[in-house]
Amino acid sequence: MKKIYLILPVLLLFVLGACSPEEYDRLDPNAIPLVSGLEEAIVITVDQETNTVTFTLDKPGYNPVWIFDDGKYAAENGVKKIFPKAGDYTVEMKASNRNGISDGSVTKTFHIDKSLMEGFAGFVYDSEYNMWKTATVNTPTFYYAPGWVQIADPAYTLNGSAYTVTLPSATTETWQAQMALGTNLSANAATHYDFSVILTSTKDHPGVMVKLTDASNDGSFFFEQKIVLEANQPTCFWMSDMPGIDMASVKLVFDFGGNVADTEMRMEDVVFKDHANDDGTVVPDRDAFDEGRDLSGSEYATGIVGKWTWEPSVQGHFGCGPNPDEPTGWWSAPAEDKKDWGLYDDTMTFGADKSYQFNPGEGGKVYVNKDCTFHSELYLGDGLDYLVPVEPQTATYTVTEEAGAYYLQLPSKTLFSYMPSDQVYNNPKYKITRMTTTMMELVSLGDGISWKYRLKKVN
Repeated sequence: MKKIYLILPVLLLFVLGACSPEEYDRLDPNAIPLVSGLEEAIVITVDQETNTVTFTLDKPGYNPVWIFDDGKYAAENGVKKIFPKAGDYTVEMKASNRNGISDGSVTKTFHIDKSLMEGFAGFVYDSEYNMWKTATVNTPTFYYAPGWVQIADPAYTLNGSAYTVTLPSATTETWQAQMALGTNLSANAATHYDFSVILTSTKDHPGVMVKLTDASNDGSFFFEQKIVLEANQPTCFWMSDMPGIDMASVKLVFDFGGNVADTEMRMEDVVFKDHANDDGTVVPDRDAFDEGRDLSGSEYATGIVGKWTWEPSVQGHFGCGPNPDEPTGWWSAPAEDKKDWGLYDDTMTFGADKSYQFNPGEGGKVYVNKDCTFHSELYLGDGLDYLVPVEPQTATYTVTEEAGAYYLQLPSKTLFSYMPSDQVYNNPKYKITRMTTTMMELVSLGDGISWKYRLKKVN
């Protein structure tokens, strides 16, 4: 509610600025709008294809002020907002007129069915070349054995191209929650193939196994690979230009072993095609780093949770400049520039409980600026930076907002990979300039110089 009082002067200024002195005299503080009776006038329209939501107040003479879950607001009738993640949301509405803004509010809920796809979305399901779409696909068979004790098959539905499986019990190991789809598709050694499928889990999953195999010989397969899933985030597993294998009948197997209880899995848009048949798909470079979806500042506190290391594939992943707004203004490191300095194997792990762990990696050393006094006995006096052997370290962390900017704060003398100065070591505070679902860019805060860190999430 705090943010509403901040926007009140702006709203009144807008209203009063449109009034003549005579109209101002007629303002009636007793005519401030009431929200009672406006519930039915609020129209929320959800486009489930684009996750675009339109908020409208169908009541002449009233202006809505929408307050969203992320703390942002909009004083516009018919405002549109995209919600990337699936789930239930609320919006709070206050009403305003020329006399002021309501004390009360109305809260409405709405639902987003599916998260927006991130990264590569697979081959074209509706293409004439997709052999899976026209194949005979058998009713799925299951082996569901938490703790290796088989129980009743999980419930499933098939809606269009999407299978949804509900897993009521947790499993701990691979192959404890198998689902198999036999087909009448065949393959041969003379042909190369493409494959893709989109998977979504309602809970985080450490690795769903996807296996495309010979129905009569599980030892003969195109691939047997795990894919990590973030809760409610559709993720594409794909393979391109796979060498063919002689198979009289192809079988697709999913294994959900490692799931937590009450997980719902969705597998959709399976494509199996001859690689020579071009469906227009532009296949990404597997070595290119996928930056994922940009997060809003309000998501940083949860988005940072996980294990991070350097993302050195681009120019400017590391560098320095005069201030946080120009963190590579003086020097910008080329891609992989510091691979011989024990930097890229460092890991920084942030727990949901605000715990922090630094690990110097296989090299066991931290990279230190030549002007630091940290173990200065190891500085060779040659004008070059130096390396210091260190042990893994644990601490705590906070992510805070200050004047609309977000900062990572660590306790004094906590290691965070590259050590640019004594000042940063004594007060390790970093401005978060960008965060996505897979990448984070931070800038150290120091007098007269800022250093940029580009990191990637590795779990």
